[in-house]
Amino acid sequence: MVTNSKAQQITHYFPSGKDKAKTISGQYGDNSGICLFEDGKFLLYGYATSVFGSYIFEKDYLLFYPDEAPLFQLYGRHNANFKDSTRFNLAGFEGGKTYVQFDNDSTHRVFNDKANCFSPPFVHQESKPVQSLKFIVQSQYMEDDSTYQVFQYTNAGKFNDFIAAYNKPQRARQNFSAYLYLAEGNKLAIRLSNYGGERGFLRENQDGSNQEHWNEILAMRKDYDQSNYTDPTEIFSNAHYTIFYPDLEQYILDPVTKRYISKFASDNEAFFAGNPEQDDRYLNKYIRQGLSFLQDERFDKSKLAKTSLFFTSCDEPEKSYHYENGSQQ
Repeated sequence: MVTNSKAQQITHYFPSGKDKAKTISGQYGDNSGICLFEDGKFLLYGYATSVFGSYIFEKDYLLFYPDEAPLFQLYGRHNANFKDSTRFNLAGFEGGKTYVQFDNDSTHRVFNDKANCFSPPFVHQESKPVQSLKFIVQSQYMEDDSTYQVFQYTNAGKFNDFIAAYNKPQRARQNFSAYLYLAEGNKLAIRLSNYGGERGFLRENQDGSNQEHWNEILAMRKDYDQSNYTDPTEIFSNAHYTIFYPDLEQYILDPVTKRYISKFASDNEAFFAGNPEQDDRYLNKYIRQGLSFLQDERFDKSKLAKTSLFFTSCDEPEKSYHYENGSQQ
């Protein structure tokens, strides 16, 4: 169905019929834009942005609901090399005012005030087994500094090697809407409520090189669905906490070290010797841990330590944290 809005000189397009999602599917935009899939899923993409989700038809609009990872995620494993200590890789904590408390110790802000010149990974080691911890973050959109969210973890599995992630809420992951319209030459276009400006994005023709690119997008979508990317039950990391999404059929589990070893581990030895962070030949599996949101918990600032876990500043590089390139197996 097509209607004309004289005030805005826009010819709206309303798909109809049971195959309307198929009718409008495709890539809208070039270097940035949105992809609509036939099954009601979408991919919003652009510079440093790649957001999957689902959409529905609502009257003459489309309503979009991005997939969103939990605010905090925690993954753990047993590491035989850590005798009476516990190690944490804290990823994504550069954004937002975040804190962590180990057991009943003082609460530390993760980074110093006005931190910059970040150089991950940020790995913190406690010289003891950690029985519990809390993640604390200032509530989003709250101007009152006393409003915080607190999440607690109890280490029932007695893990001693953790990867924690803080997923700062992003504009691209907020719900949004859109409408379709016919641009010049009756070319289908979409205007989003959050990105793309007044003109929105034109649908690309799916032929020639564009068809090849669309097939690549479909393959990326398939990988995303299979990996349960936003909240996987397990993740794989090398000794330097670089995350990989391996095809486990190409790996062998070592029953002694519990590491997943590539069947092609002898390949590219020289390259990985100089680029250990990129080495995907020996991987460790981390299991997702449950976090409890403490609804009525108050942030006790009397337990706030004077120093942060990590200090990093462009003005003081000699005092800033630098990851020691040591293997933790």
